[in-house]
Amino acid sequence: MAFLRRNLLDLLLWILFVGCLLLMFKTSTDQRPEFVKGTTLEDIFRQFSTGNQIIFDITVGILVSLFVYLLVVRLPAWQKKRRLMAHLLRQYDILKEQCLMHFLWACKQPAESSLIDQLKNLKEFKKFFEEPVSDGQNRWHAVLNGLTEDYVQALVRELDLFRGELDYALTAVEVTDDKVFNFLRDLTQILQRSRYWSDREDQLKPLSQFMWAMFTGWDFAQGYTGRDFVKEMVSTI
Repeated sequence: MAFLRRNLLDLLLWILFVGCLLLMFKTSTDQRPEFVKGTTLEDIFRQFSTGNQIIFDITVGILVSLFVYLLVVRLPAWQKKRRLMAHLLRQYDILKEQCLMHFLWACKQPAESSLIDQLKNLKEFKKFFEEPVSDGQNRWHAVLNGLTEDYVQALVRELDLFRGELDYALTAVEVTDDKVFNFLRDLTQILQRSRYWSDREDQLKPLSQFMWAMFTGWDFAQGYTGRDFVKEMVSTI
């Protein structure tokens, strides 16, 4: 609903802006351009029989007010959203880098920057961690087996840092798309619960499910979507 209200407000502002321009042109005492003379437009924009100066002054005042509103209210709000979105995307990228580093250490792999950059890709991550490393086990199983309490707590800290950034963004700007807002609020709740994850078997399961979904684009309803939902939603704030 908030998204519809914002779009309706934008539409009304555009209608008001165009209407004022047309009225200002119609009531102006300036000479009409040559291309208008002798056309239907000349009849449409012929001045009213009376009150032209009053209408002209009112439309100019409205246009000036709209310009001030856009300059003082809408432009700073838009710039603030762009800055927060860019900051959140950077923080999300840092989160993925830190998590990948701990995953690689947990499965006894070197955490090279080139490999980490490669594994940010959803398909590459899935391909790499689905590779078998022993009978009945792939590399992701090796990660889970190697996640000590220290590694888990390091992951939890990184998730908690991102949760704080996300919470701030949701309170600092108005997210007009209900779908995006609900997704990000649900994500903050998951990240809040992640503070209690540990290396116990019952806690590794939700950690594994969340991380696998985030890094592979897995969705319980759609399967492997090939989409980074967090990045998509943050990009549309």
